[in-house]
Amino acid sequence: MKKAFSSIFAFALTFSLLSAQEDMAFKVEVSSDSILMGNYFKVSFSLESTGGDNFQPPLFEGFDIMSGPNYSSSISMINGEVSQRISYTYYLRPRDVGNYYIEPASIAVGEKILETTPVPVIVVPNPDGVIQEPEEKQEFPGFNQDFWDRHAFPQPFLQPDNPAPQPEKPMKRKRKTYKI
Repeated sequence: MKKAFSSIFAFALTFSLLSAQEDMAFKVEVSSDSILMGNYFKVSFSLESTGGDNFQPPLFEGFDIMSGPNYSSSISMINGEVSQRISYTYYLRPRDVGNYYIEPASIAVGEKILETTPVPVIVVPNPDGVIQEPEEKQEFPGFNQDFWDRHAFPQPFLQPDNPAPQPEKPMKRKRKTYKI
């Protein structure tokens, strides 16, 4: 009985992983497509619905790599549906003002080689020396900030219309003072 159950589970997991490969996508995202000179921005390459090997980043011509590659991987199985995500993140600082492209990155998935699309980035002068930081967005499937705002902590709980009654404080007796 245990062998039959484990065989069925292994078959279901293999089938769901194979069907997930049909929906695979290799994408690139930048935190901003226009950057003030002297600031840095975030570039993330993510592979969804499958695993990959031999990630090849672009050369990042015209940029200094401040951090990266930062690697993250996640696998989840919810109600029999398996999802997988691998991402490589870089923080880049432009060397000069101008129009640039983040060239395609590539990754091998089985016999296929997937590539991202080139992404334009505009670097503009920054005479006032304004410092910007890329927005950090934590994404957890099904548990984003909107989820917590709507479900876990409904508005009446966060801001009660009727505050809880406070216990009455005993009145202090005033002391009478005399000048001599």
